[in-house]
Amino acid sequence: MILTFNYSEKNVKDPRPILLFLHNNPKINVLEGINVNYLNPTKLKKLFSVIEFKKGKLEEEENLVFLKEDYFRIQISNPKKRSAMSTKRFYSDVILADKYFKQAYRSYKIKSLTSLQVSQINTEFIR
Repeated sequence: MILTFNYSEKNVKDPRPILLFLHNNPKINVLEGINVNYLNPTKLKKLFSVIEFKKGKLEEEENLVFLKEDYFRIQISNPKKRSAMSTKRFYSDVILADKYFKQAYRSYKIKSLTSLQVSQINTEFIR
């Protein structure tokens, strides 16, 4: 899913990230994903092409967490809906395969997030 929020930490370079959310790490209370603000349009297009190639499902909208509206989600396995692609596998197959994706990968401390929102993305715009 795509998340937007305000982030207030010391020396933060992007106080308003647009995050392609990939993982919640409850042990250390962080959200992890790709901050798409750090990707140029060509790399953003490549990211969604790779996601579509790896998973075959890019435009599926659903509502696993009971929000008012459906939202975009990469079909990565989670406790509510299983799939063959795990977060670890996605990280190793997609993120580590491209230096720009790796550089855009970020962890955000949950305690420093405010105004968290799930945002929609128009995948037609980036194709």
